[in-house]
Amino acid sequence: MKNFLEYYYHFLNLTVHERKGYYYFEYHHHYYIFLYTNRNGDEINAIYRLNTNLKKYHKIILNRNNSPITYFHGRQYVLLRINCQNTNIDYLDLKAQRVALDKGIIPLLRNNWVSLIEKKIDYLEYQREHIKSQYQVLDESVDYFIGMAENSISYLNHMVSKPTDTDYLVISHRRICSSKKIFFYNPLNIVIDHKARDISEYLKFLFVENLYDYNTLNKIIISSGLSNYGYQLLYGRMLYPSFYFDIYEKIINDREVESSSYSIIRRTGEYEEYLEMIYKIINHHTKIPSIDWI
Repeated sequence: MKNFLEYYYHFLNLTVHERKGYYYFEYHHHYYIFLYTNRNGDEINAIYRLNTNLKKYHKIILNRNNSPITYFHGRQYVLLRINCQNTNIDYLDLKAQRVALDKGIIPLLRNNWVSLIEKKIDYLEYQREHIKSQYQVLDESVDYFIGMAENSISYLNHMVSKPTDTDYLVISHRRICSSKKIFFYNPLNIVIDHKARDISEYLKFLFVENLYDYNTLNKIIISSGLSNYGYQLLYGRMLYPSFYFDIYEKIINDREVESSSYSIIRRTGEYEEYLEMIYKIINHHTKIPSIDWI
């Protein structure tokens, strides 16, 4: 790897370290990470175009061929120069940067939530028939979470408010799976979406990690500056259990053992209470439609 990085990026005399499938090193007082990504080429190129104007995000370094993508053993890697301290994010980090919709960023659009959730459900139901004999716990639990996802679709399809001038597209994230800025500002996690996406995914992260309390939730939700339409989007996305589906896919792709799903499955009642708490916080600020079973 040392020789590979020196050749493709014109470095000299590197000391390269490996951890959990990625490589890191220090060079001229900067830290770098050489990271695998499953984003497709169009998405990576779109992210690179955005990256030059994103001050807080890690900088994508082009290789000797002036490409952001470097293939190592047939897999796509991107070199990032780290651009922030390893401190915790807070609600101010969720105030995302507005972005103009143009042809170059279309590959990053993820704002058609209903369609994406419908495709996820179809995929899970198709896949289930092929794996249910291997994963009893997942097979017994997936119907509940698919039901939640269907509730999310129904809620989003029956929103009563319309977008306002504040409901614009912003730099968002596929997922928020860490409280650390070093992960939050990874450009390879970027998508383009409504700002309600990041707030809802961060609230789900706080639940999964059991880091929430009423005051924290209230501060995040009320300081978000969402319109009534935005708060409905936020709640509709909270109904979508992305955290369960992420674990599900990691298990069936042999990256995690099935027991890693136990903690989420056991906490379904707690998550319903969490949804009720969030609904009450939002509804105290602005009225949104309720869900009968919460």
